Amino acid sequence: MNKLTQFLKSGIKLLKRERYYAFLNILGLGLGIFCFLLTSLYVKDELTHDKWHKNAENIYMPQQVLETERGSMMLRPPYAIGQAWVDENPGVKDFVNISGNFRKDYSINDEEFKTEQFVFTTSALFRIFDFRLSIGDPDKALEQPNGIVISYEIASKHFKGENPLGNHIEVEGLGVYKVTGVLGPIPSNSHLQFDFLAPIDFSKSPYEGVENNWQFGSGYHYLLLEEHYDLDQLSAETAEMYKEHTGKEVSMPYQFNRFSELYMSGKAMRTGNSMFGGQQKYVVIFSIIGVLMLLVASFNYINLTTSRSFARAKDFAIRKVVGASKLRLIFIQLGETFFIALLGLILAIIALELTLPSINELLGKNLNLEVTRDPSVLMLPVAVLLLIMILSGIYPALIGSRFNLSATLKGKTPNASGALIRKSLIVLQFTICTGVLASAIIIRSQSNHMINLDLGYNSENIISIDIRKNGIYDKNEALRNELERSTLIQGVASGPIPRTGGAMMINVGEGEKKQQFFDYSSADKAFVRVAGLEVIAGSSFEQVEESKLENGVIINEEALKLLDLTAEEAINTKIPDSQMRIVGVIKDYHTSSAKSKIGPQIIAYNMEELSNVLLRYKAGDEQKVVAYAQSVWEELGGEAPFDYVVVEHYFDNAFKREEALSFIFNVLTLMLVVVAGLGLFALTVFESQLREKELCIRKVLGANYLALLKRLNTGFLALIGLSILISVPITQYLIGSWLESFPYRIASTTTVYIITGGFILLLAVVMLTTQGMRAVRKNPVDILRNE
Repeated sequence: MNKLTQFLKSGIKLLKRERYYAFLNILGLGLGIFCFLLTSLYVKDELTHDKWHKNAENIYMPQQVLETERGSMMLRPPYAIGQAWVDENPGVKDFVNISGNFRKDYSINDEEFKTEQFVFTTSALFRIFDFRLSIGDPDKALEQPNGIVISYEIASKHFKGENPLGNHIEVEGLGVYKVTGVLGPIPSNSHLQFDFLAPIDFSKSPYEGVENNWQFGSGYHYLLLEEHYDLDQLSAETAEMYKEHTGKEVSMPYQFNRFSELYMSGKAMRTGNSMFGGQQKYVVIFSIIGVLMLLVASFNYINLTTSRSFARAKDFAIRKVVGASKLRLIFIQLGETFFIALLGLILAIIALELTLPSINELLGKNLNLEVTRDPSVLMLPVAVLLLIMILSGIYPALIGSRFNLSATLKGKTPNASGALIRKSLIVLQFTICTGVLASAIIIRSQSNHMINLDLGYNSENIISIDIRKNGIYDKNEALRNELERSTLIQGVASGPIPRTGGAMMINVGEGEKKQQFFDYSSADKAFVRVAGLEVIAGSSFEQVEESKLENGVIINEEALKLLDLTAEEAINTKIPDSQMRIVGVIKDYHTSSAKSKIGPQIIAYNMEELSNVLLRYKAGDEQKVVAYAQSVWEELGGEAPFDYVVVEHYFDNAFKREEALSFIFNVLTLMLVVVAGLGLFALTVFESQLREKELCIRKVLGANYLALLKRLNTGFLALIGLSILISVPITQYLIGSWLESFPYRIASTTTVYIITGGFILLLAVVMLTTQGMRAVRKNPVDILRNE
């Protein structure tokens, strides 16, 4: 207890004696620790995703994989094969089928709500995975046809303070269910998340008629295998089993993907809310961010502390006189480092607790520092303190303990050994600072480039109405006729914007043909005109005689390349292995965001398979058009809510990840500039202390302020310039690999590096001039009177 009291008293004395420098050190380390803790929580959450199930390494999700030049396509196995695996393969212990997440409206006590996580499955879910019921019997909860299991969150929301079992929930299109179980809280690092678990019903969609179907699948199979079971053997057994049941060969090989690796490999076949989750590159990016920030903060502390060590040289010398050993001095300095780092850690934890809700909303995570939920979280701050002691404490401690006793007590400035190390740290700091600032600007530029990229059609003043809804699809013609009568509407059409409908496989190439995916959609005659597409050969459907429209299709430029035809050759040519005949070629246009490359597209004239209605209107009339279209929808008896999208804004959400990453880099850049600025300030203070007699002598001999500033700061500006030169190629290499993941990217980054380098140099000049003026304004009499 006495040692703890002594430690606290020593720390408080340090704060009183070195108020200004202690504040700078605590602020710098606090920022570095904050960033390191945050990124460590994120990386830990990602790397432990789905690994908390005891069977995680023995659970596999089977998929059929179709490889094409446009990439691979994952197909679901037929439903019936799931039970056959268990019955006929000795290595398969159990299986469960889990549907995708469905959006559903549900009502409780006549009050309506919405969910995006309505899932169908069986009781095997609780045998294979470690999902537990806090209320209910896991063996029976999903055995009742009308039973339903609800999540802990749903129970807390709708049944506060009461037992939900036996209550009824009405679900849109499915009927009334009775609550038979309540899930315990599901950890956030699970890609399987549920609001409702309903039993699979083979008489209802989406499982209607699939129980014994060996051709089509519904949902995703998960198999529990014997430990170390040979996956190649299982694949061969699956092929034999499929042939025995169907009499056909397996068209595509089966892959068995380990459950614990699905999330990070991108094969989970589910979309989550995590902004940066499930991608290895973002684990690397955030790891680098955290480490760089901690390094810069540590370098800054080293420079600040060593500069103050020279100012405190007499203090160290007197301690030696009264008997302190070199080891004792080292421990005193390390103790001060530990005290400052501890205060920085406390500041970082307070800041983290205050900002985590906003950060979790940005990242789509549920990060927390609650030790009771995860005791391993306690290791993070302990590890940070140890790292700070190693990175920041040892070198300043060694410097302070090596001062020459007699020279120091005579008033001489200690030898500035280690100047190369200190200046190297400044170069490293500003190399990192320059790189991160350039990266932030490049990310923002790339985001703006994609957002503003020409889609290839006129997306302004047009809405798309989904007509696949219940009660309106068979009234498509009546809907279109009514809409065309309005003077508010300039054009009515149907066709694949802003997205396409489906896909088809076509064999292309000479000799050994290859299967290729083509986007396939239906459109009406007016589509090309209303959408504002550019015809580069042939005609639009509107310009082709009705008698020649049967089997007529329009293709885009990408399809033209795959078919190995010129635009002129394509007209009246048939699509391979089909009756479709090309009547026109249009310029490529985007049916997905600019993050994806435009693919080959076939648009067929087929009035029976239209899925939307496009309405073009005058600028400013959107609300009037929507209101009118909704009134027509309701008059025709549309059972589902009126649903439409504004085409111009359809892809806005596609770039949230890049915008969030840009925001993160902007904040990080600000933090780095602050910390690196403190480091540069420390070095200028240190240098001016070492050279104050030289500066005063030059001042006495007639040197003006400008000459003194130039003498003092030229070396620093050279260091900053060197850091910029080092940073540019490294940053270009790292950010270049990120840019290459986009098919449409900014043309050049040269201007960015020029702007970044200029800003960093300007910032350095302002900081150096500000501190330098304080140094050169000192009265030579005060400095030289004892000489």
